[in-house]
Formats: sequence, structure tokens, C-alpha cells
Amino acid sequence: MARQAIDTTAVFVGTGGQTRSISETREQPPRGSQSAIDRAAPISENGAILSDTRRPEPLQTSLDHLPPARQAEFARIQEVILEELETRIKADGKARAKRYRLLKLVLFGSFAKGTWFEDSRSGRASDVDLLAIVSHEALTEMSAFWGEVEDHLYTDPLVKRDVSIIVHTLQDVNRQLKDGQYFFSEIIQQGILLYEDGEPDKNGDSKNRLAKPATPDAHRAYVAAQKYFQSWSKSAQLFLATGKQHLEGKDSETRNFAAFQLHQAAESAYRMFLLTTTLYAPGTHHLAKLRNIARTIDGRLEDAWGPPQRPYKRYFELLRRAYVEARYSPSYETTQEILTWQADHIEQLIAMARELCTERLARLQAEAEKGV
Repeated sequence: MARQAIDTTAVFVGTGGQTRSISETREQPPRGSQSAIDRAAPISENGAILSDTRRPEPLQTSLDHLPPARQAEFARIQEVILEELETRIKADGKARAKRYRLLKLVLFGSFAKGTWFEDSRSGRASDVDLLAIVSHEALTEMSAFWGEVEDHLYTDPLVKRDVSIIVHTLQDVNRQLKDGQYFFSEIIQQGILLYEDGEPDKNGDSKNRLAKPATPDAHRAYVAAQKYFQSWSKSAQLFLATGKQHLEGKDSETRNFAAFQLHQAAESAYRMFLLTTTLYAPGTHHLAKLRNIARTIDGRLEDAWGPPQRPYKRYFELLRRAYVEARYSPSYETTQEILTWQADHIEQLIAMARELCTERLARLQAEAEKGV
């Protein structure tokens, strides 16, 4: 197959917080072709791949499989993220903050794989899943900032769907890739590079290149997944049982206590599923974000919640808010009816997640026994 030349233009925050544009034409291998990145390439102190020869990134860059309206939407998402980051860097005022940079923005999930959907009757639609690869650990710890970015995108009239962003440093991503971590390996193999800080090194290569995903150790993966499954499955069941014991509380304090326990049960169910199937779960208690990432891996989990219709969308939103508000906000209110609905659907979620985890463990065990 012929190689495809793609012209990409990116706007990014450069050193010192200055914004500049770059335009480059790169050779893009056909989707599914093998990357030329050397698995054994050494990694520098900042996590970038060291190389003495020019090698392309393993990521795809084409959005040609998406309609023009979706491509324009992703361009707007990228623009908002970069603008918000630049504003935050300028507001910080500290010298070290001027070195903070977004190195890569990677689209993964259904829009990258071409399996997105929109159902006007049920109200379900695919979210946009993004991996932001950043230069400094401090950027991964700014959860409030990234939450504000997601809120901005939610209210932007040019963005028609929810956007979920996970944030990791380049060093962390490359470490995970060289370790054969399933979640990040799949993102790099199937994801699409929307943006990169294209500052070149002395050889003309990007300074911030990714490692090639290594083949995972099947036995080690099976042992780790089994431990995750046993631990988080037990946690989910315990939290659910505790929450159900307090469903009929006569006062708001008891009902709010039940709401928090149910939130923890749902969070534990998602962590059980994510860690067992991919050995990764983001460091967040945001239930909607965990749900969205799980949905990108296996959409069958969505059946546990039923159709997203009124009032059930509000019931899930109350569950999401319970992690903080059920404990600390005097204005948080719930009812026995809402708690019962939440408990019933969390019970279904746990059962479905356990079934999918069992399937995954069986495959991992078979691979380990074959020495794959």
C-alpha cells in the first residue's frame, strides 16, 4: 500500500509560555502497519526516546475516517486545551511553570477505532477520550485545572459531546510502554495523534518520542490481574452491602452515608474491571470518568445502568457527586427511592464486571500457560 503524506498544523505553548505554530508534512504508514520505533531504544532522563537515526512515531495522525464536522470538533477541543494551559502557565507566574508543556494529545477509544455511535432515541453517544502527555509531574497533579478544562469543553457550543482527559508524563507513558502495559500499549497502537510539541533535536527528530510497546509478560500479567480482581471484587461487595444496610435511613445523615458507600461500591467495580482487564486505572474518584474509560474497553458494562433517561441520568449524577458532597455538603439530598435504584444497578454492574473479568482472566491464564 502507498504511504500517505499528511499535512498537520499545530499550535502549541513553547518555552517561556510563548505560543507559536508549526506546519509539517510527515510520512504516515497505513493504519495497522508496523512502527519503525526500536523497542530497545534508550530513554533519556525526561522520558524521551534517545536515537541516532530518524524514526517515525508509532501513532497514526489521520482523521480521514471521521466526517468533517467531527474533525472540526476535535480541532476546537485541541484549541481550548492549549488556550487554557497557556492561560494557566501565565497566571502561575513562577519560573518553573514556564517550562510546563503539553507534549502530545492522543485521541483513543471509539473515535480513534472508528466505532463511535450516536443514538438520538436512547440519548447515548460516544464520548471523546484523550490522553494528554505532559512534560512535568506537576501538570498531572493539577486535577482541578483539568476538571475546569473539561467543564469549559462541556459548555463550548462547538463541542457536541463530553470530553474525558487522562494526564500522564512522557516518562511515565514510556515506562509503561516498555513494560508492556496493556492500556497504554493499545492507545499507542490504535490511537491518533491530534497534537504534538514538535520541537526537534539536533538530528531533526522530535525530542519527545514514544517508546514502542513491548510484548507483555503473560504470566506476570495474569498474577497481577488475579490479585486486582480478588481485592477490588471484595471491596465492591462490602461497600454495596454496607450501603444497602442504610437505604431506609430516617435521617439525611444516614441516607448520605449510604450514598457514599454506594459510590465506593461502583468505583470499586470499575477499578476491578479496569485493573483486571488492562492493569491500569486512573487516579481519580470521578465516577463518570471511570465509567467512560471502562466503556471504551467493553461497552457491555453500560447495560448495567439502563437507558440514560430522566430521572435516571440525575440518579447517576447524584451517585457521582456523593464521593464529596454526601460527606461534606449540607445541601446534598437523596431519597430511599434513589438509593434503591442506585444499589440495584450497582449490583448489576458488579455482576457484569465480574463476568467480564473472569473471561479476561481465563484468556490471560491460557496465554501464561502457553508462554505467550
